[in-house]
Formats: sequence, C-alpha cells, structure tokens
Amino acid sequence: MKDRQYNIENQFAKFLSGNMTSEESEEFNLWIESSPENHKLLRENKKLWDVSGNYFSPEQIGKDKESVLQKVQSKQTIQLNRARRKLLFYKVAAILAIPITFALSWYFITSNSNKETLAPEMFCEIAAPKGNVAKCILPDGSEVWINAGSTISYNTSVFNQQIREVQLSGEAYFEVAKNKEIPFQVSTSIANILVTGTSFNVKAHPGSNEFETILAEGGIEMELKNKTHQKLLLQPGERAVYNSAQLNIVVEKVDADYFTSWRNGELLFKDATLNDLVNELERIYDIKFNLQNQELGEFRFRGMFSYNNDLIEALEKIKRTAQIDYYIENKEVWLIKKSAN
Repeated sequence: MKDRQYNIENQFAKFLSGNMTSEESEEFNLWIESSPENHKLLRENKKLWDVSGNYFSPEQIGKDKESVLQKVQSKQTIQLNRARRKLLFYKVAAILAIPITFALSWYFITSNSNKETLAPEMFCEIAAPKGNVAKCILPDGSEVWINAGSTISYNTSVFNQQIREVQLSGEAYFEVAKNKEIPFQVSTSIANILVTGTSFNVKAHPGSNEFETILAEGGIEMELKNKTHQKLLLQPGERAVYNSAQLNIVVEKVDADYFTSWRNGELLFKDATLNDLVNELERIYDIKFNLQNQELGEFRFRGMFSYNNDLIEALEKIKRTAQIDYYIENKEVWLIKKSAN
C-alpha cells in the first residue's frame, strides 16, 4: 500500500463501495492498521461516503435538480461577507463512473453588505478528481462526462431559461437535450460552443493555448473569444483545433469515437508522440514526467491505456512498447532510453 499512496483516494472508494478484491482488501486492512492517522482517514472518508449516499443514490440521479438543492440547503449554511450582492454558491463532486466513487462537499456564500432585495444567484460546480471520469445530468436532462482533473459550472438561477450556459475548465463530452427555443452554450477561456441539441467533445485545459472540439452528432457553432469573434460551423465527424498563440484553426475529418474513448476510462493513441502520451498521463495521475532528452518525446506510440490501471502498469506498457525505461524519484517520473544489453 505504501507504493500506492498517490492513488489512495481510489483505494478508499473501492473499499467503501465493496469493489475490492480479497487481495486488495487484505492489503488495505493492513495499511489501515499500520497507524492511527490511517484509521482517522478511513473514518473521515466513510463519513463523506455516508453523506453523499443520502443525496446521490442511483434512484435520485434523474430527479429534479431543485429537489436536490432544497435538501442540500437544509443541511449546511455558512455565512460569509464576500460580495456586493447576494450570492449562493455550492460545490459538489459528481457521481464518478471510473472507478465508482462518491464524494460530496458544499458551501454557501451570502452577503449582507448590500441591502438590495435581489434573489440569490446559485452556482453549481462539478469536478472529476485526478484518475477519474465523472458523469452528471444537468437540470435540462443533458448528460455530461467530465474528464480527470476537469470541472464544469453553471448558474442554477438562470440555467434553462433564456439560455443553458455551462462554463468548462478542462475536457468534457456533452449529450445535449434538444430544445430549439433555449440554446445550449459551453463557455471556455478561448472559445464558446453554441448548440440546440447534439453530442460533442470540448477540450480547453487551463494554461493551454489550444482549444479543441469534436462533433459526434448534430451541429455546433464555434465562436472565438478574440478580437475577430470568428465563427465556424462544424459537421458530424469534424474536429476543430484552434491555437490562440499562432491564431490558426485546423479542421479535419476524424473518427469521433476514437477521440472520446476516455468516457469509458480508456485512452487510445494512434501514431501519437510520447510527448502527447506524457501530457495525458500527467493529467490523469497528477504526477510530473521528465524526459532524459527531447528526442524521446518524438517517439511515435500506438496503444491503449485504462484509467482503472495504476501508474506502474502504464509505465510498464511504455517500457515494453517503446524500449524506454523509467524510474520514480521525489514523486516525479523519469523516462530514459533503455540501454542495450
């Protein structure tokens, strides 16, 4: 278990959900008994698990979002003077699909600094922790898959009125419920996507100059957030990549299923570079990779990785496939060219 500390949240989730094998359970129990701190962590995680189960049981997933809000509001309120107008903000972790885990936290922000009698605004943020894929259902019935380390948020006070707007940081796949009267918009720091009902993928990681969207079904309109506000209409099977630093857009025909396989906890690589692979593994496992030299990063790679596998299994696959060795030091992975025997 000491070697798996970087993935201990998954171990708690598997234990509490009853998804551990007998071997994993035995190893986990030994780790729990090894220190009082580990006992304390188990109690805290079990408490969160029990609370989240009350609110996000499978039977409640499709129910009206407002009823869930009312239950949350009755449980916990924290008063903070932080804004000029009244704000109500709560934050929840979605029901995670791969592996199956549950977590729940929320907080509320209200302000009395302004005596205006405005109705409180309510914001919801849903996040997928590292190494997990989350799935949630929005109040309009739209389904969203959220990739590891990514978040979506929306204003519940106005959502599904004149527009259905969601803010995205990271990567998510949307299956939007059709409603021609109320458009659906995904907003990111680089570009927006506007639809009425369709299926598509959006990738816009913080700090990255690249924005990517892939249309699976229907139609979408992509609008850049630059001086030109250029708009682009995509057809099913098209992938658009915009680089805000180089100010260029590339549109190509692709197999949408190939680029969205992460929804099932799988990463597929076809003629990808090791640099591409490393970038994805860093996001999934939240660990820094280093290459012995830059030439290694240009190695072409083909293969599949599963979110259910741990980091060592991923590294062993790279070692077998690319003849590249590795070692881990100070919570960082070093990739080196395998020496010839």
